Amino acid sequence: MKCSTERLIEGLIRAQMSEYQHQLEQKQKEAQHYVVTVSRGFGSQGKEVAQLLADTLGVRCCDRYILQQVSKLAHVDEEFVAVLDEHVSKVGGHWWDMLMAKKSFSLEDYYHYLVKVVLSIAQAGGVIVGRGAHMILGSELCFRVRITGSLEQCAQRIADREGIGIQQAEQRVIETDRERAEYIQAIYGVNIADSGHYDLVLNSDRYSKEQMLEMILIAMRDSGYVLPEGLALNPTKGV
Repeated sequence: MKCSTERLIEGLIRAQMSEYQHQLEQKQKEAQHYVVTVSRGFGSQGKEVAQLLADTLGVRCCDRYILQQVSKLAHVDEEFVAVLDEHVSKVGGHWWDMLMAKKSFSLEDYYHYLVKVVLSIAQAGGVIVGRGAHMILGSELCFRVRITGSLEQCAQRIADREGIGIQQAEQRVIETDRERAEYIQAIYGVNIADSGHYDLVLNSDRYSKEQMLEMILIAMRDSGYVLPEGLALNPTKGV
């Protein structure tokens, strides 16, 4: 039996989809309308690849922007929304109840506005980072990418980027990936690592950011997207 949170998010998606579905399907038929979701492991370079992809396609890369829009719609501080964002394990306890009462902003409010923001971004076109956007939109309305990497490689990138020791970096990778997995499980009732929810899964241990960008573009092209002119990609399959 699904938990109340799962039923809630399904209801929100259905309600919002009734308003946006036709418009989104029409836009997906247009050559220059792109909606891509990027799920990423911490330290896998997923955010960097998402930004490269957005720049290439000429659309917005939406990460922190999602928090900004949720906080704007809900009329609450962005820092407060960030506590909820991909961190469901932090919800609960006496301090949380006091904070909720003070802010008059519930977890259900967060879900409600998150769905609105993701669907709004999809209407305009964009690369959406995390937040389970691939589960909100589904395979018909977006191209779904997941970028992963081994603990060792991801931790090394975090250590180099933040100037911390490798053990500390490994702990940060483990904790962040756990938080994101719990978030997806709690809201959507699925395993974040289930490849069946993605159109393309890439291992950043083996490929550079530029190689992953090209593979995403090739996969999009081969699945029917009309890409911007002038991209130098490998020949189409079967040629």
